Amino acid sequence: MNSIIADLNAAMSKKQLVNIYLNTGDIFYTGYIETYNDDEVIIATYESSGLADGYVAMKTSIIESVERQSEDLDSIKEKMLIAKDEGLMESKPSELHFDTNNNLFPQILIQAYLNQEVILIHDNEAERFYTGMVKKISNDSFKFLRINKFDFMQNELVTMGFNQSMIIEFQGRELSVMSKVMGKVKEQNIAKTAESINNIIDLLNDSFHHHNLVEVRCRYNDHFFYVGEVIMLNDSGAILKVVDMSGQFGGYVFIRMNGIQRVTIGNDYLELVQLMKDQNIADHNASQPVLNDSREFDSTEDNLNAILTQSMNKHQLIRLQLKSGSNFLGYPEKIGPESMKFSLLDETVNFFIYGQKIPLNDIVEVGFEYIYAYLDEQRLRRKGDM
Repeated sequence: MNSIIADLNAAMSKKQLVNIYLNTGDIFYTGYIETYNDDEVIIATYESSGLADGYVAMKTSIIESVERQSEDLDSIKEKMLIAKDEGLMESKPSELHFDTNNNLFPQILIQAYLNQEVILIHDNEAERFYTGMVKKISNDSFKFLRINKFDFMQNELVTMGFNQSMIIEFQGRELSVMSKVMGKVKEQNIAKTAESINNIIDLLNDSFHHHNLVEVRCRYNDHFFYVGEVIMLNDSGAILKVVDMSGQFGGYVFIRMNGIQRVTIGNDYLELVQLMKDQNIADHNASQPVLNDSREFDSTEDNLNAILTQSMNKHQLIRLQLKSGSNFLGYPEKIGPESMKFSLLDETVNFFIYGQKIPLNDIVEVGFEYIYAYLDEQRLRRKGDM
C-alpha cells in the first residue's frame, strides 16, 4: 500500500475532509472519500463555499498529495457548519452503490447512461474537460455526446475508451440541473452582440424592460463574465440580478457603463441558463433562503454610493473590481467625495488589511449580496473578526 492509498484509507476511516492535489496543473478537489480501490477513488466534493457539489472520480495515479489538515480546510468546515445551521440548499448527490472490487469508471459511465446524467469528463488525448452525456456503452468503450454550451450546433458524438479518462465529475450542482433540461434545448438560437456604447445600452434597456437574460463581458475583468437580468439602468451604469452557472440567484453586481466591453443576447448559453433558472423555480431552488432576490433599485439615485454606504454601515462583504485589474473582498471604513478607505481581506480570507485607499473613480464593478460573500462574512462574524 503506497502513501497515497494509505492517506485515502486514513481519511475515509476517520471521515476527514481533505484536499486532493493532482500532479498535473493547478486542479485540486475538496471533499470526503466516498470509496476507493488501488486504482480509483470517488470523492464527495464541496465548493470553497462549504456547499456540497456532487462527486468526482479519479485515478489514484494522478494524485500528488492528500492534505488532511490546513487553514483552508478549517475555513471550509466552518462554512459547512454555517450552511447546515442556516438550512442552505446543497447539491447532495444520491447514495452510491458501486462494487469496489471492479473498476469504478465503467460503473459510473453505465449509471450516467441509464439515468441520462450530464457529466464532466477529462479526455486524456485532447487534454481537456468536456461536458456531455453517455449515449451508448460497449465492452471497452462508449459513445459520448460532447455538449458545447455556447453553440449547440457544435455538439459532437465521439467514441472514448474506458481508459481514456482520468477524471469524471458527476451529480454536481450545475450538472444535475443540466441533466433535467437538456431535452428542452433548441439549436436555432440567433445571438446578437453589441460592442459600441449605443448598441450596448439598447440591449441592456431591452433586458430591463422585457426581463430577459443578457451576457455581459467587462473591460477590466478577465476572470469571468456575468449572466443576469438588468434591474437598474442609468447613465452611470447598470445593476444585474445575476444568475449563476447552475441557474440559481447569484447576487447582484453594479457595473459602470465604461466598464462594459460587450453585451450578448439570444445565444445558446443564455437559453440553457434560462431553462435551468426555470427548472430551479419549479423545484423551489431558485435562491438560497438567506439571500434577498427581490431587491429593487431606483435609477434616479446614486446606486454606487448607496451600495458602498450599506456595506460600510452593516459591515457587509462586497467585491470590488478596479480599473487596474485588481479585485478586493471587504467593506468600506470611510467614504469621501473622491476616495474611500477600505478594509480588505487577505488572500486566505482570514484577516483584514485596514485602511486601503481606493479612488472611487477606479471602481468599475461591485458584487454584493451573493452566497460566497455571505458565508465568508458569517464565518468571520462567528470568529469575532467582524
